Formats: sequence, structure tokens, C-alpha cells
Amino acid sequence: MKDSINWKSIKTILLDMDGTLLDLHFDNYFWQEYLPVHWGKMHNMGADVAKAQLKDWYSEEAGTLSWYCLDFWTDRLKFDVLQLKADVEHLIQYRPYAESFLEKLRADTNYRVIMVTNAHENLIKMKVDKTGIDNYFDKIISSHTIGHAKEDQAFWQKFQLENPFELDQTLLIDDNLTVLRAARTFGIENLLTISKPDSQNEEQDPEEFNAISSFEDINF
Repeated sequence: MKDSINWKSIKTILLDMDGTLLDLHFDNYFWQEYLPVHWGKMHNMGADVAKAQLKDWYSEEAGTLSWYCLDFWTDRLKFDVLQLKADVEHLIQYRPYAESFLEKLRADTNYRVIMVTNAHENLIKMKVDKTGIDNYFDKIISSHTIGHAKEDQAFWQKFQLENPFELDQTLLIDDNLTVLRAARTFGIENLLTISKPDSQNEEQDPEEFNAISSFEDINF
């Protein structure tokens, strides 16, 4: 569907990275397929058993800063998770029309454009090196720098304190519905989600939020 944003009122644009600008397939494949096989071999267990164990551990940390922290998982799994991610970095790619959207934003001086991501700083660097995505932003903010995940009100409180913005003049685009609900609770009025964050999976239900299938749907 087309976006429903009144672009004339927007001054600040907050963009998520994984699943919004970049294809979530890289991350989903790594955590759900590639890592379990590697970890299972280390412990002489089959892939299905490893996946089941890791799924339980993932569920315990979901929505917390630890879930997104490579250092946390490196410590828990006893191997370098970032180094393993490098094995499949060829899967890192933009979502449809995302880069052309960023180019248009960069050319338009009316907007301040900030990336707000739960990704670990070292993973951001890997993706920046692969895509050059940093060139399109005034600032890149990781929740690890803030000290709270985007699902947490404390993230938005500290983020706004350090990067003042007007709630009614700000747009957040994020594929994570829990993050959008947290932003809405904080008071951000303009919210969009992504209907297909992973190119290899089915579309997700946007529930109460307006969704775009690609950035071709956005006109400003």
C-alpha cells in the first residue's frame, strides 16, 4: 500500500536498519540456520536439537539488549559470533528500492535522517562496510550506545534527550511492531512498518500499523 504520511509536516525521519532498509534474510538465516548447525557440531548434536535449544535461549532474551548483543552471545556460546557472521556476509543487501529512497532523502535538505537500530556496533560496521549505508544518514544511533533496547521507554527518553525532536514532526519506519508500539507510547505520531522484512519469508501481519511493501510505495 502507499504510505499515509503528511510529508509536509515531517522534519525528522528515524529509520531502522535490519528488516527495514536491509533484507532481514541475512539475520534470520544466520540465527535460525547457520549458527545452530555450527554450534550443534561443536557439541555433537543434530541440527534440530541445536535449533530447539537455541530457540529457547533466544526466547529468554527476546526484546532485551542482550538479544541484540554479539558480546552476550559470544560469551554464552563460547565462540566469536561476529566472525561466524562474516561467513555469510554475502547475504547482506538492501531491501527493494531502499537505497534509492535513501538517495532521495539525502538530496532533500528538508529532513534530518537518523538511523536508530538495535544492532550491535560491530555488526553495524560490517553492514556499513558492505553497503555504504552510513553515507545516507546525519547520525547512526545504536541502542547499545544508549544502553536500552528500542522496545524500552528508557531508550526513547534518552534518545530524545540527546537528539531533540518534535513528536508530531517525526516519522519512524521499523519492521518490529513491538518497537513501533514503544515509540507510540512515547508519543511519536507518525509510524510505518514493513510488510515483508525478510525477502525469503511470507509477509508479516502489520496489525494496527500502516505498512509498505517496498520503498517504492513512499512518495514525498
